[in-house]
Amino acid sequence: MSKLEKIECETIVNWNKEEPFAVVYTRDKEVMKKLDQMCSRYPESYELTKETDLDKYYQIPKGYVRFHNPAQNSGKARKNASDRMKELNRKRWNNSKTD
Repeated sequence: MSKLEKIECETIVNWNKEEPFAVVYTRDKEVMKKLDQMCSRYPESYELTKETDLDKYYQIPKGYVRFHNPAQNSGKARKNASDRMKELNRKRWNNSKTD
């Protein structure tokens, strides 16, 4: 593979409503490595469809492409969820002692 500038190491995900899969085009070696591993582990879902000396194309189910709400993954959100679970477990523990 030729040496690319960082700005040239792009990844593009493309899908339409008609097809059940998304096409992932990448020139990023790290992304290629991850997707190649997924192709090896899950050949029924991940497929390398085209390869050149600079880039690769993969086909994956479009349901595997996700957009996450950053607030769900924030430290504050995780702490709040942890505190809620601790309180729930404390209540369960106290209720089981009184039964």
